[in-house]
Amino acid sequence: MKKHVIKQRGTALKERKLTSKTTESFTIEYTLQEALDIFLRAKVAEGVRQRTLGEYV
Repeated sequence: MKKHVIKQRGTALKERKLTSKTTESFTIEYTLQEALDIFLRAKVAEGVRQRTLGEYV
């Protein structure tokens, strides 16, 4: 019978540090009406019923 030998693993890899290359941040500002329009368009894309859309307004 032949024995199965478990091979040794190599040395552990060092963990990589993730760094962000961009340091800029930005904020998009919407009016309440613009935000509601975006929300409603997303709900239409999800396939929400027309009655449900009417309840959001």
